[in-house]
Amino acid sequence: MVQKIDRQECQLRFLAALKGATYRFIEGLNPFHILLDSTEYWIYIKNLTSAHFENPDVWRAQLPQRDDFNPIKESEADFILLGYDGENDVYATWNPVWVKQRLNSTGNVSFYSRYSLQQQARQEMTFKRLELSNEGEVVVFPRELIRMFFINVSSYFLAEGDYVAMGSKRRPEANEAFKIFTDSSNVANFARYLADEEMSQVTIGNYCRVIKNLLSDGTISRNRKIFLQYDFLTEYRKAVPQFVELDEVKEKNEKWHNLISAALNSYIDFLTQASPAISPDGLIPGIAEGVDAEEEETTRQTLETKGYEPLNGDLFGYFCSDKALAVFEAYLSTKDYRDSTVKRYVRAVRFMISTGRIGRHQDLFLSCSRYSEYQHAADRFFTIPEIRAINEHKHHDYSAAMKQYIEFLVHSHPYEIAKDPALALHDDNVVPHGTPAEPVVEPTPKPIVHDWEAEFTDANGKLTRIANPELVDILRPYLDTEYPKKAAAFNAIERFYGNRFPAMTLADWGKLMNAIDWSDPYVHDEPVVNKTSSPIAVTLEPPKRSKTHILRVEFPDGTVFQDKNVSETYAKTIQKIDPDLVALVELSHAGVGVVSKVLDAKYAQYQKPIGGGWYVMTNSSTSTKSADLQTISDELEQNLVISLVPLDGSEITVLPHVEIPEGTRAKIRVTFPDGRIVQPSKVLEALLEVVRFAGADRVRELGIICCGENLILKNPAPRYQKPSKPVGNGWLCNTCSDTATKFSQISEISNKLGLNLKVELI
Repeated sequence: MVQKIDRQECQLRFLAALKGATYRFIEGLNPFHILLDSTEYWIYIKNLTSAHFENPDVWRAQLPQRDDFNPIKESEADFILLGYDGENDVYATWNPVWVKQRLNSTGNVSFYSRYSLQQQARQEMTFKRLELSNEGEVVVFPRELIRMFFINVSSYFLAEGDYVAMGSKRRPEANEAFKIFTDSSNVANFARYLADEEMSQVTIGNYCRVIKNLLSDGTISRNRKIFLQYDFLTEYRKAVPQFVELDEVKEKNEKWHNLISAALNSYIDFLTQASPAISPDGLIPGIAEGVDAEEEETTRQTLETKGYEPLNGDLFGYFCSDKALAVFEAYLSTKDYRDSTVKRYVRAVRFMISTGRIGRHQDLFLSCSRYSEYQHAADRFFTIPEIRAINEHKHHDYSAAMKQYIEFLVHSHPYEIAKDPALALHDDNVVPHGTPAEPVVEPTPKPIVHDWEAEFTDANGKLTRIANPELVDILRPYLDTEYPKKAAAFNAIERFYGNRFPAMTLADWGKLMNAIDWSDPYVHDEPVVNKTSSPIAVTLEPPKRSKTHILRVEFPDGTVFQDKNVSETYAKTIQKIDPDLVALVELSHAGVGVVSKVLDAKYAQYQKPIGGGWYVMTNSSTSTKSADLQTISDELEQNLVISLVPLDGSEITVLPHVEIPEGTRAKIRVTFPDGRIVQPSKVLEALLEVVRFAGADRVRELGIICCGENLILKNPAPRYQKPSKPVGNGWLCNTCSDTATKFSQISEISNKLGLNLKVELI
């Protein structure tokens, strides 16, 4: 007999399989409500059992009729039915649109699977699918692959998804566009795009916060139909005005000083193109229509001098390769274009390739026997409706860039980079570097506490070590990974230093990148002595420089931390604030939380224990630690005074508080029926005041959920003990939520209990 798993255990196993994913548990046990990768889902898990047919291979999960399905059926959230086979530890699932339509349609609805398919899925550790006689398809997969399922859920049952429901035709383009639009991993690249557009750091930060919030709290997901009217991202601008007019979006927009439209339109621009416009007419000024024989020979000699060899390989493969684009960039650099223009031009071509648009129509190019025929193929390519729409939206920039790329391939001949480590950062990841005709203007220098570069520059004007902690932190995401992105790292170095080190070659930079020890990348506070079993150790390496500053942290209650060891000050400050609260700020370095209860395999030696099972990640520079503490202070309203104290006795640098514009950090104002008004500096105090006014017992009966439990409770989970504040009669109120959530909680309490409160976000 099949052993059934109870609903609580089903939920725990499901959530355990999501470990590492970006999700937020909202409410419920079974069904339960979650926000996963910016999309809302209702999940219902039922045990798979034999259907008791003559064929014992037929199994099923039964969907009952329940009152709590009614609001789910009317909601915009997707409904996922998972049949669970506890013996094989696999899930079976069916088309979510079709399943949702059958909620409460009759007493019990059976959804069928096959036991043999469930066994195969476990044995092969993969997805298995089967067309059923009258129930469409079933998809079966091991529980460990639940994250992969949600990443691709729309592709499994595309034919009957929301995108089909929007019209009479199947619309895979709309599916793909919305999937790209709601991918929160785009935000980091969006920030870099805005930086390339020369927007201020304040604007970049505001735009990214707006997009991240709209994605993470499900606002876009809940209102997806506004965007799903359109097949392509280029048309999403038409959806923005409708989206901004929604009541819940209006409220956010007022709080964010009407930034939503501007942020969304910039985000859409970023998604629909790889680079800003090259020029109004779509051409780079000065690009010749052809290359004469003499110029071609000069180009050939230049490229071969730089270490490039003629290519022997298939045309289309090279056309789409990073190597071809790298050589194209080197070629443009010899044409006296500004470096920024070269990079934007190359990125326009890369966008059409990397997004798969060229690949989906590769037959146009594969039919060509030489590059001189590629322009005709490209002309046909840009007549395809989707491609034409993208191209026209950006004034034919993409077709102009493609034309120049093809002319380069025709006239310059395809070259590949020589396998010479002296000429490349890495055999498979080379960034050619031309000499721009116009001098590169150095960026305005930032105020620095210490000139790391001066200490590590030799007599030839070359840097001997990447020691600047700010640059180390910038490079970490590119280099401290399983597959380092040296090209991106080199571009980051170029942006950071401008033309400060003209004597440095690519090979020089490559050596410095390779020399970074990511388990210990910063200049040590004390000289490092080589470990040896010998009683006397002789080191040939120069000692690492001593620190120049230490941290000083002052609390409002007069407590001061100023240890000689910066990490000690950092850890003591976090310990005093309370690591449970610091964890809510979600700071991390190298993928390890600033506070964590788990030791990382790679960075355990840098995780300092501070009690209560908590560890503090100390593998960061002094400037980064000070910035972390300032962020924590601002987010948790600790009012700390953080200073950098120089060891040479010079003037102390007090880090300025980041002044938040009026209205950016919202407060809650509550007007009571008797005219009393409360508007505390901390929004949690407004919530507590309302709960005490209403009565904690009455509020508890409302069943408001916070962090998976009732808002009012007596025994909170350990993580929420500190944020849970007393509200009378032994009850505690969980204040671990953002301002918008507290506003909603207060409004719900007032409405359901008839308190007649006037609740405002200001």
